[in-house]
Amino acid sequence: MKVPGTKGATLSLTTMLAIAFFSLSVVVLLISAGLQAVVNIQTQRAIISREQHLIAQDAAQTVRTFIDDKFEVIGTTVGLIDLVAAAPAEQKRYLESVIGLDPAFRQLILLNADGQEIATVSRMAAGVAQQLSPRGRNDIRMQILQGNRYISSITIDPTTSEPLIFIALPARTALGDLQGILVAEVNLKFMWELVEQLKVGKTGYAYVVNRQGDLIAFSDTSRVLKGENINQLQAVHSFTNRLSADDVTNVDSYQGINGTTVVGTYIPLVAPDWAVVIESPWTEAYEEVIRQTIFSVAVTIGMALIAGLIGIVVARRLSGPLINLTGTATRITAGEVDLQAPIGGAREVASLASAFNSMTSQLRQSMQALERRVIDRTNDLQVALAEVEARAQLQEKLLAENQQQRDTIREMSVPVLPVSDSTLVMPLVGSMDGDRLALLQSQALHAIAQNSVRTLILDITGVLVVDSQVAQGLLSVVQAARLLGTEVLLVGIRPEVAQAIVGLGLNMAGLRTYSDLRSALGRVLE
Repeated sequence: MKVPGTKGATLSLTTMLAIAFFSLSVVVLLISAGLQAVVNIQTQRAIISREQHLIAQDAAQTVRTFIDDKFEVIGTTVGLIDLVAAAPAEQKRYLESVIGLDPAFRQLILLNADGQEIATVSRMAAGVAQQLSPRGRNDIRMQILQGNRYISSITIDPTTSEPLIFIALPARTALGDLQGILVAEVNLKFMWELVEQLKVGKTGYAYVVNRQGDLIAFSDTSRVLKGENINQLQAVHSFTNRLSADDVTNVDSYQGINGTTVVGTYIPLVAPDWAVVIESPWTEAYEEVIRQTIFSVAVTIGMALIAGLIGIVVARRLSGPLINLTGTATRITAGEVDLQAPIGGAREVASLASAFNSMTSQLRQSMQALERRVIDRTNDLQVALAEVEARAQLQEKLLAENQQQRDTIREMSVPVLPVSDSTLVMPLVGSMDGDRLALLQSQALHAIAQNSVRTLILDITGVLVVDSQVAQGLLSVVQAARLLGTEVLLVGIRPEVAQAIVGLGLNMAGLRTYSDLRSALGRVLE
């Protein structure tokens, strides 16, 4: 309900109280739900971090086991038989039996203690198999002499585009002296199947990168075969820029390898210097938090609606007497001044109604007294108005008479005096302004036209000041009179007026002038 005269007050008290209850409830519930959501998110982050690390460790162990199995095969080979001392045919036969045990072996190379190649078996044709360079054999020998097992960096076969590595273990005598080195070329495409089978949640995935950020194992093998570098990914970048493999890795949210937002981490393998990266879609990782948040929002909305209904009931009980009082006030405003507000409701509201009734009673008395004063003041104003109207009429009459007198004086200020049938004299007295100059020209030309005047004498003896405007006005009269065939004689030029005309640079050529009126009349009447 909108009460007249209350601009912008479009809501009833009941509605405002209900909104207040609803808003307060929503704020309290939102704060509670927000705090609970923060706790849930922090808890879920910790859970996700633990789960991701466990999954990453399992994935890393799978990849590490793949490499360890290959080392175990060649380690068993050099431990069971003295390959270096065996005959070449025996060496080749035994190496062929070993390469047949694992399809990941592309070729086996047997080196002597000096790093020289003494036997080789390969799954590839002789011209296709990758050969160990002297520098590569020397690097293998140096690593072995230092007591390390050897793992090379990844190379891509130019023919098959498959990623390859060389691994090597020493063959030693019973006294521990280096007798030879068994080198195996391992095809990493067999590791792809293991990585593809890794389970990372419901829809997550794992992939393997080297220290340079090159992708070496992923379910999308085409990206591996292209030698794609993914160092721009956050987890990969963290690995490639981490100096120590012992540091604890973080679980972060970032744009994953497939271009979607993921939660991921990595586990470095140390040997080889690779890392296994796992990524889970962000929605899957935080699925529980999202579900709890939706549930909290639903509960908040439900509780807010209940609070709103309770607020409406309470607001109606609280606002009922006030609404009645408002209705009474509205009716009084509409003209029912004898109404009394019902007294009831809460003590404060009853006191307000009583005070309102007292106020309306006083207002009625004040209005009656005011009406009497208005009547008296109206009568006084009518009398005063009559006097003002009479004065206005008198003033208007005086103004009309004054204007008539001014017109008469103006006409008399430019007199036209005939001295003969063909001669007129116009004596000018006082100051000349634009109006008098216009009147001068009008009367002069009118008199010339009526009387067929041949000579007009302008006597300016009584003109106080002759400035450029006056001089131009006089010259205009002279020129207009000449057009009507009348000669104009200028009389009464005093010395100071002559100096002023010369100073103004006016051209008076052809204008006859006389010092006084007598001289001019004598000239005309001869």
